[in-house]
Amino acid sequence: MRRLYLSVMGSMGSGKTTAARLLSETFGFTLLEENFGENVFLPRFYREMDRWAFHSQTFFLMEKTRQILDAARVLSEVNDPQWGKNCPGIIQDTPIEQDVYSYARAQHMLGHMDDAEWRLYQKIYTSFEPYFPKPSLFVYLDTSVPVLERRIASRGRSYEQEIPESYLALLDKLNHDWLKANSTIPVLIIQTDGLNIVRSREAQAMLIGQVAKRLHLPRKK
Repeated sequence: MRRLYLSVMGSMGSGKTTAARLLSETFGFTLLEENFGENVFLPRFYREMDRWAFHSQTFFLMEKTRQILDAARVLSEVNDPQWGKNCPGIIQDTPIEQDVYSYARAQHMLGHMDDAEWRLYQKIYTSFEPYFPKPSLFVYLDTSVPVLERRIASRGRSYEQEIPESYLALLDKLNHDWLKANSTIPVLIIQTDGLNIVRSREAQAMLIGQVAKRLHLPRKK
């Protein structure tokens, strides 16, 4: 059985976690969630970016590397009891490529990670990258910066409330730069400014329908 590997991409506030959970439940995929709640460096990073950027980004890099190497066993059809032999696929909340080419790159561009830290971060990534399976599809939630700001404000995470618009704009630009440069992984772009997938069943059905159509997927019964 060919297992699918999907990853939901987008800036903070775009709805990645909600979308990943919805698609997981709909199609019966195993969900790989982003462990931002376990990243003790993240609140420190938003208070003092120059001090904690490398620590926070490296935490996410290593956590996601562990997840992906675990997922590789499933995708290669090893009968791992943790996942089960009937798992039709995996869906990941935020691809590691976005961590590297958007979030971490932004920290280096802004001077929060110095050249030595950036080189070490890249060395860690490139050491593991050959062992990563290739995603079947990226689902990119394309959201404008003003909408991102409103959604971040409404979800009320205290450490996110002082994020400047310029930072969100840079992440959005780097996301689009990577998408333009990407030539190996299929991407489904979904405009989400008018889609409230948290509260609207119609919006949820639209998201599910577009992904199902792209991958010829039946919904979980």
